[in-house]
Amino acid sequence: MTQPRAFSLRHKLLIAGLGAIILLVSLLAAPTSPALTQAVPVAEAEAESVTASNTGHPENATSPAHQDEQRDEQPDDNTLARTVQPGDTLSEIFQSGNVPLSDLRQIIKADTEYLDLETLRPGTELTLAFDPDGNFSALELRLDPARKVAYTKQSDGSFEYRKYEADTRWVSEVIRGRITGSFYASAVRSGLTRAQVLLIDQLLGSKLDFSRDLRVGDTFSVMVGHELIGPDSTGNTRLDAIALNRRNTTLYAFRFDDGNYYDENGESVSPAFLRWPTSKRYRVSSPFNRNRLHPVTGRRRPHNGVDLATPIGTPVLSTGDGIVRRVGNHPYAGKYIDIDHGGSHTTRYLHLSKVLVSTGAQIRRGQQIARSGNTGRSTGPHLHFEFHIKGRPVNPLTANIPTAASVPAAEAARFAEKAEQQMAVMRHAASRSELLLSEAPSLFE
Repeated sequence: MTQPRAFSLRHKLLIAGLGAIILLVSLLAAPTSPALTQAVPVAEAEAESVTASNTGHPENATSPAHQDEQRDEQPDDNTLARTVQPGDTLSEIFQSGNVPLSDLRQIIKADTEYLDLETLRPGTELTLAFDPDGNFSALELRLDPARKVAYTKQSDGSFEYRKYEADTRWVSEVIRGRITGSFYASAVRSGLTRAQVLLIDQLLGSKLDFSRDLRVGDTFSVMVGHELIGPDSTGNTRLDAIALNRRNTTLYAFRFDDGNYYDENGESVSPAFLRWPTSKRYRVSSPFNRNRLHPVTGRRRPHNGVDLATPIGTPVLSTGDGIVRRVGNHPYAGKYIDIDHGGSHTTRYLHLSKVLVSTGAQIRRGQQIARSGNTGRSTGPHLHFEFHIKGRPVNPLTANIPTAASVPAAEAARFAEKAEQQMAVMRHAASRSELLLSEAPSLFE
């Protein structure tokens, strides 16, 4: 039997040397690679991520040097702040705060007459509040720097809605431009938004055809009001005055204190509204009432519009010219449409069976925008119709809405003085385009 060959002394020394090298390398690598020897707890990693998102400053999560500062900026133990990120949903936000979804459903119910939760978008700031026992007690939603709403839990498990508004002021700037192509393109290039251009079309469209009557070289000046709280803008704007110069004629529109627009003679240029959102009048099944006893819940809740007993499929008409601000489908309000009519007026149509327009569409008075229905939570087929002036709901069947009237005689002198001042500002004040050409800073960029 053949004996196996033994390793020579040279082979033994070579193997021993290789073993020593491998051992040395492993010892040197261990201290510099803790991730290979110590697992990070998944729960802790997720908690850090949620905290960064909730504070609205996720960049701080990656900066260890600022960890102490970040703790100081955290809300107290009874609140959880959150800045909404793209893709976030309310249910996910509530679940991340260990808030029962049954509370979310009650909040959505309390929001039916307001639909403020429907404005949720990336960047919106909200806060979940808890009582000393750790039970969820309120949701606070910041609509803009000057306005917030709160939904506070009541003893019966329902939620009460309240809106808070800070004092603001309006500051105007002038935007001036020259027609070099279409009015729309020229106006947007000067710094006006699409919504502002469409409002100008609504106000002056009865006096000229924007596509045919304007020529290259015609000019325009627009006073745009910006709402401020302290030094900060709320993001809300309005058109204060318009001057459109075409050859030897100037067309004007001035916004007066009532929220309506008038020409230099005090004659209305605000398109008149229809009183009813249907081609014929239907029975009012539930009137406007800020302190109504809800027919389903039995609780006292405002009814911010009127309910019209329309059969399912009845054509729904826009009561004025405007732009579709929002189209949605709410668990309680059903399919709905919001229309911004410029100036101070908006309308809302709820419980629709079919929506015929899309967000951003330009609408004319009397245009069919939907068919009535019974969607959402309701006691039967009907159309819920709302009219808002300066952000506040009014009775659409009795409110003082624009009807192509003149400035009241008692206000005529004050209107004339204000219009003259605005004409002077539009003629002589520096415009945003001029500031850009001179490389001077603009407060409203």
